[in-house]
This record gives sequence, structure tokens and C-alpha cells, in this order.
Amino acid sequence: MRLLISFYLLVSVSVAFAQNPLVLHGKLNEPLTDLSAYTWFYQDNSGDTLPLSVIQARHFQPFSQKRNERTSFSERSVIVTWLRFTIQNTHPHDTLHLYHRTGMHSIITTYENNKLINHVGQIIPGGLIKGSKPRKPYRHETLLRIPPLATQTYFVRVVDFQVSIFPVSSEIHTPSESIENNYDHAVMHYPLLAAMGVLLGCLLFMSLYALYSFLLTHDRVYLYYFLYVFCSLLICFHSVDNRFGLRLLFQHYPTLNPYYPGPLHPAVITIFYSLFIFKIAAIRLQSTLSIWAVRIMLSILILQELISLMDSVRGWPLFENNMIYAYGLLPSGLTTLFLIGLVIKSRSPLRYYILAGILSLLCFTLLPMQINFNFADLSPQLDSFVNLFPFWMLVGLSLEALCFILALAYRGRLIELEKRQIQENYARELEMQLVNRTQEIQEQNRQLEAQRLQQMETEFERKLADSEMIALRAQMNPHFIFNCLNSIKLYTLQNDSEQASEYLTKFARLIRLVLENSRAELVTLRNELEALQLYIELEAMRFKHKVKFTIDLSTEVDSQYLKIPPLLLQPYVENAIWHGLMHKTEGGKVTIHLSQPTEHLLRIEITDDGVGRAKAAQLKSKSAGKQKSFGMQVTADRIRMINELYNTHTQTQILDMIDSFGEPCGTKVVLEIPVS
Repeated sequence: MRLLISFYLLVSVSVAFAQNPLVLHGKLNEPLTDLSAYTWFYQDNSGDTLPLSVIQARHFQPFSQKRNERTSFSERSVIVTWLRFTIQNTHPHDTLHLYHRTGMHSIITTYENNKLINHVGQIIPGGLIKGSKPRKPYRHETLLRIPPLATQTYFVRVVDFQVSIFPVSSEIHTPSESIENNYDHAVMHYPLLAAMGVLLGCLLFMSLYALYSFLLTHDRVYLYYFLYVFCSLLICFHSVDNRFGLRLLFQHYPTLNPYYPGPLHPAVITIFYSLFIFKIAAIRLQSTLSIWAVRIMLSILILQELISLMDSVRGWPLFENNMIYAYGLLPSGLTTLFLIGLVIKSRSPLRYYILAGILSLLCFTLLPMQINFNFADLSPQLDSFVNLFPFWMLVGLSLEALCFILALAYRGRLIELEKRQIQENYARELEMQLVNRTQEIQEQNRQLEAQRLQQMETEFERKLADSEMIALRAQMNPHFIFNCLNSIKLYTLQNDSEQASEYLTKFARLIRLVLENSRAELVTLRNELEALQLYIELEAMRFKHKVKFTIDLSTEVDSQYLKIPPLLLQPYVENAIWHGLMHKTEGGKVTIHLSQPTEHLLRIEITDDGVGRAKAAQLKSKSAGKQKSFGMQVTADRIRMINELYNTHTQTQILDMIDSFGEPCGTKVVLEIPVS
């Protein structure tokens, strides 16, 4: 088996090397000769990893069976085609000088009899457009020197990355024809260079205008527009720079894709113009599905840029499968279609400008680059325009940038109209506010005048009420004073000087407290209880201790700091003694209980075990009736005035007490006084 394989390889190599050479006698008969009939090819699918020694043993096929790289798709991202041809010089003295041309490709490496003689291509410095006829051949050509009576075998390695913009050819021509052809080729492309230069200038002007506008206004829509146009400018400039061999910007950088520089993938343009469209059209995503769709598409675009950047750093495609690169513009196209739907649904007044720009990009840039069209039978000058993808890419990006800048201008006009409308509305609103304010001021003046009169009236009433309060506070039942004086007289006549002195001392202290308290609106609870205790003690001495009393002060009540109106409790105690206890032969007891259920409420309960209000009314004691008429009326008036003057809610409640047999057994008076 091994012998058969070895024999097959030997035969194949022998047949391959036995191909007919091109025989020339010191010169080329025609200025340009097609070598297709003398050229064999081998498609290297190893990813350009095989050395020349291995390639020489491979099976080469006739050149006529080679596919058209320009119109066909390669499954591998590194497209390597090897060519092999032989030239024989039969002249005995002259060296044969020829130029071999394969077309414009990324890398072209030529070996002569296993020796490297040239390494050219798109990533090799060179030039096409020159001011005069070039002295050196076009950079995609290789000079071949065949000595007299010599036969040379050549191996040419042609490498393209991702896509081939020209099919691999095999031609030879004379040095003079090379110079003339290069010159004619350069002159023919002057209109193309001029047109693309004008479009690049437009992109540069629009990007600088957007940058200046952003620096003035700090509006992010101008920033997004600048980034979008500037990236478009760099990518298109790369195409011009690479197509015409200018090497002004990317001369030191490996270029894997002939349509854009490695560090800048067209996905960057899509990212920035998507942000621009979202901003200028004020698009707000409502559904969760739309939000996730945008996030996924932007993530894919960012991933494409990262892959392109890594390819550029490596100088070699990251993936062997060419599907990733062949359909690299598909995410941008889908994003563009998605943006069209969002713009239509946005109802933005700028949507027609935006849609025109997006459709320009879609029709002139994304679609031609994706379908890889090629029109045949065109004149060379027309072919340089029609079949050159970078030209259509530049046209599409320029039209889109123009539509977008028109949208920005119209947006500025809308903003100006909106500002003018706002100013007019604001002026009308100010006029209305001025009229309303004038009316408010007039109304406020009337209210202030009425309020001033009301305050004067209120102040007068307050002063009158204060005077009345002072008079009421200074009053005490005249019968009580008269009876006290009679008691002192009685003790004196009975020569009971000790009782008379004690009675007189307590009476004097009581009168002094009454006079002092009458000058104040509020007195401490301690002073009020002291005056009340003196009053009850005087009544108990006068009635021979038939009156007993208890003052119960809860622990939470701070009598030193709490203040209440003066002489507020005395009339209720007096009423309890005269109406309740004096009608009982054995007398009775009065209990005063003070508590503070809340921080701002003082509760006072005055309880007696007398005959009750009903029986007292039946007895109709004459003196008691007068005392009730005087003391209770004064207290009721005082409570009413206190509530009005101090805006308080002092409440009084009188309860009849019943024993277990259903008989009256006394009266309870409950006072609830707000305190601070």
C-alpha cells in the first residue's frame, strides 16, 4: 500500500513539473501576455501553515479550473492560492525581464527555483497615484529575470483575508508596458480619487461641526453624531488610503479586511449612530422584549469590534471559519432594520430625515457589501466606480451623515420655535400673573384693613375682658367675709383669744393670697391649693369641725410648676359645704383629688358626702341659694372667658352620687383643665 501511494505521488509530481513552459526568445512578443494556459494552481486549505517544500509535492490543477475568488465564497477566513508556472529563455545572450501580475491582493510572495525573490501586496508599502510616470512598477507586480538559455520555475503564493476584492490572475508584461499601464491606471482613477476625496472632506467638515456644537452646547446628540461620522471618516479614509496606496494613516498596521481597518469594525459606526438615533428621536423603549433586543444587538456589535481589534493585534484572523467574517455586517443590518421600526413608531417630527439616512446606509453600504455584486462588461473608468465597494460605502455613509445633519438642523429649528413659544406663553403667563397679583394685592389690602379693624376691636374686647377677669378674680362671697368677721367677734366676746388669733391669722393669709392671685392670670397649683386649704379650715373652725376635708395630690402632678386660673376651685368647695354638708346634723367630708392622666390635662374631682342636689333644692335654704347664685355664676363666667381668651377647653361636669339603696349620697364635680 505504501509503495502504491509513493508511486502515485511520484507520478503526480513528475506530471506536474512536466507542464509545458512558456518559451520566449529574449523578449515578450506582446506587451501583455496571459499566462493562464501555462499556469497551474493549488488551493491551500491549511490556513497558510505549509512551507514551500510541502506545497511543491501537492497536486496542482490547471488554472482554468480555478474558481473566481471575487464572485465565490470561501469557507476559510485565510484564502491561500498557490500558482506555478515555468518560463524558458532561448536567447543565447539577452536576459529576459518581465513583470508578473496576479491582481490586487493582501499578500503576494514569489519564489524562483525555491528562492524568495519578492514579497508584495496590500499590506506592503507602495503607491499607485503619482505626479508623473512611476519609475517603479505597481506594488502588486513582481520583476522576473530569466538569464540566457535558462528555464525558471516560479511558485507564487497569493493570500487574501476574509474576502478577495479581485480574482487571482496570472499575467506577464514588459517593463515599458508596466510603466504605461500603471500610469494609465493612475490617470484613470483620478476622478475616483477626486470624488472620494470630496466625500471624505464632507465627512470631515460634518464631524468638526458636530464636535464644535457639542463643545458649545454639551448636548450628547452632537457627541454621538461626531463619534459616528468620525469613525465613518476613518474607515472610509482607510479604504481610500488602501485602494490608492497612499499609506498616510495605516501604513504600519496589518490590514486583514480591505474595506475597513482592523481597529475599527463597521459595528462601531452602528453603535454610535444607534445611540444618535435613540437620542435625536427621543425613543423610549416600553416593552421588556424591546429592551432585551437592543441589549443583545449592542452586545453583538461590541463583540464584533473586540474580535476585529484582536485580529488586528494578532495580524491574523482569530477564527478559521469565514462565516463570522462573511456575514459580519448582518448584525448591523438587523440593527438598522430594528431602528427603522422604532423610528416609524416614535412619531418624531425628525423621523423622515432619520429614515432617509438609514435607508441610504442600508441601500448604498450594507446591502452592496453583503451581496458582493459585480457588474461585468463595463468600461475601466466606470468599473472603478461601480464595482468598488468602498466607493458605495463612502456614498452611503455620506448621504446618511447629510440626512442626519439636516435632522440636527431641523431639530435646532424646532427647539428655537419651542423656545419662542415658551417665551410667548411665559410672557402671557407673566401678564396674567401680574393682573392676578395686582388683584391679590388689592384684596390683601382690603383684608389687611379689615383685619386691622378686627384686631383693634378684638384688642379692645380683650382689654375689657381682662378688666372683667381681674374684677371677677378679686371677688369673694361677701357672706363668707361677713361670717368670718362675726366669728372673730364671737371669739373676742368669749375671751377666747387663742381661737380668735388663729382664726384672724388664717383669715388674713387667705385675704392676702386672694389679693395676690387676683393680679395674675395664672397661679401655681400649690398657691391655689394653699388658698383652698385656708378657706376650708376657716369654715371648719366656724362650724365647730363639722366640716372635714382631704386634699389628695397624685404623684405625677407637679404642683410647683403647673399653673391654673386663680380661685377656680373655691366656689365648688363652698357650694359643696353649703349645699351638701350644712343640711346634715353630723356634718360631712369634702375630698379634693388631683391627677394628671395625660401630660397636658389636669383632672380635679371635688366630692362631698352631703344630701345631694335634689334634697338641697327642696330645702331651699335662703343663704345657700344666694351663695349659689353668686359663687357658681362667677365661676361659670370665668371659665367661659378663659376658654375664649386662651383658646382652651376647660370642661366642668357635676355628677349626683347614689348609694347602694338608690338614695342620694353626695355630689361630685369633675374639672378637666388643659395645662402646658
